[in-house]
Amino acid sequence: MSKIVCVVRDAAPRAVELDAIPAGALSLHLPDAVEPPEQPDDVRAVVMVWCARLPTTAGVHAWFPDARVDAYAVDEHVRIDDHRDWPPGVESPGIGRISFVRARPGLARDAMARHWGEVHWPIARVHHPALWRYVQNVVVDPITPDAPEVDGIAELRFRSIADLRERFYDSDEGRRIVADDVATFLDRDAGWRLLARETWIRAP
Repeated sequence: MSKIVCVVRDAAPRAVELDAIPAGALSLHLPDAVEPPEQPDDVRAVVMVWCARLPTTAGVHAWFPDARVDAYAVDEHVRIDDHRDWPPGVESPGIGRISFVRARPGLARDAMARHWGEVHWPIARVHHPALWRYVQNVVVDPITPDAPEVDGIAELRFRSIADLRERFYDSDEGRRIVADDVATFLDRDAGWRLLARETWIRAP
């Protein structure tokens, strides 16, 4: 099963469009309506699609005919799973942050991915105690040729906004350790992120 992450710009996807996507699983992530926005002004949604085969560029654009879309094929690594027990179509509890990241200049994507999985993940596991779900998506290829350069897409979910705002780190020392490691493999100024509410349209 291939995973595609779609950044939908200018117009939010309609339910009829999502229903028509030929996917084994599909999740919709909309900007939180209450918290201050973190995403670029034109981002209306992130849609994650799991399907049997990768779509063409034209196929992705056909999924969202009223919007611009940047789509990435990714290699998914689920580090912490929230073990969903709510039905599709119901907004998931909690809050998510999706981060689109770039490798540090001079560091190849495969080296970044190796550090992210083998070095950073054990650090995050210790110093981010409030994580409810954590997924590392390593970008394999952009599907839409004009998509901005991205090397990884991180999915972090928390049971509440308080867990994100107040319990993201275990301590000030933990915050420093995480930041020091991030600086060794990511360009923190090059990425962007979305604070989102999630709904599974079609569950795996």
